[in-house]
Formats: sequence, C-alpha cells, structure tokens
Amino acid sequence: GQALSGAAFAASVTLAGTTVDFTFDDAMLGLFGPASVSGNTLYFTPVDFTAESLNGAGFALTNDTMNIRVTAHQDWTFSSIDLAEKGDYLLLGSDSTADVFGQMRVFDVATPLVDLTATIQTTSPLDQTGLPTHNWAAVASIDLSAWNTTQAINVTVQNLLLASATISPSLAFVEKKFVGLTAVMAPVPEAETYAMMLAGLGLVGFAARRRRSQIGSLLFARSQR
Repeated sequence: GQALSGAAFAASVTLAGTTVDFTFDDAMLGLFGPASVSGNTLYFTPVDFTAESLNGAGFALTNDTMNIRVTAHQDWTFSSIDLAEKGDYLLLGSDSTADVFGQMRVFDVATPLVDLTATIQTTSPLDQTGLPTHNWAAVASIDLSAWNTTQAINVTVQNLLLASATISPSLAFVEKKFVGLTAVMAPVPEAETYAMMLAGLGLVGFAARRRRSQIGSLLFARSQR
C-alpha cells in the first residue's frame, strides 16, 4: 500500500470518516499540526501557524502545504470538497496589514492530469485595527459532481499568512487556529434504480408516441369528412 501511495505518503496514516477515508503522511503536516476526524470532516487546530511584523520590518510571509488522499466508501461518490478556516489577527499603527490566502487543488487519482482548483478567500477584509484581536474566516469549495465515477482524489491545500508593518511603531499579526476539510458525498444509485429510471423513460416515450399516433388518426379522420 505504501509503495502504491508514492513518496508523499511513505509514512501514511488513514483516518476513517462516515463515508470516506482520509490518508496522509503525518510527518509532513508541518504547521497544520495533528489531524482529527468528525463525520466526513478532517480538521486541524494549529498552534504555531502565524505571521508577524514589527516596527517597519515590512512583509512577513508564513506558508505551508498539505496533501490528503480522500477515498470514497463503497456505494458513495463525491459531490464537492469544502474548506473552512478560522483564526484571528491584530493590527496596531498606521500602514499595518494582514491577509490570509492560498489555493486548494483536487485531482482524480485514476487520472492525475485532470485537476480542479479554487482560491482560498477570506469572508471579509482583515482591516479592523486596535485591541482586542479580531476573528477572521476563509473558505474554498470545489464542485466534484461531474466526477461521479471517481473513487479516490488527492487534495492539496496551500496556505499563506501575510503580515506587514512598514513604519515604527506598528504591529501586524495574523494566526490560523482551525482548518477543516469536508468531503460532501452522495449515494451511488443502485442498479435497480437505473433500471427503473430507464423503464420509466421508456414508458413515457411509448405514451408520447401513442398519443401522437392517436392525434394523427383523429386529424386524418376529420379531413375525410
């Protein structure tokens, strides 16, 4: 299993969700910290994922990236992958700024050259100044409903925190405290369901053809009067 997973999952750990499994290398989670599962959400509570700039130091950038393989349980397929992040920030002095951004990328393990991306965006600007610290939230989502035959995907989450204080005295601080990756799943229709759908469509088509034939016969009969 490790050999098939590749180098990125050389020391792989698998956590079972309700209808998916999350597989990752726990030695490569970096600033995200330990992972836990609740339902179909893999979540992290970082304690050292911060960026700060003091007294004219300029830009400070902190970044990290994680890779997660998500495998659907039998009879389930992917609808979407949703990302939710939370943290806080502090701005003191003029010209101090903070921002949170990044990218989420998903590819089908069976066809890795086909991928989809989404930008991680905050739900509101990080522009409140003064004490106390202020909360921020960021989200990203990728629709996978067209991948209804996909059984395993790889999700890459790239996170960046940016703080800048260009004059003295000033302070810019931003921290990530929560990252949640949710697999939204849909049940795979059973074969009997497909058969019933096809039979229903066939009956509808037959009824339509029969009605057209009846209407045509009626019109012809009237034209002969």
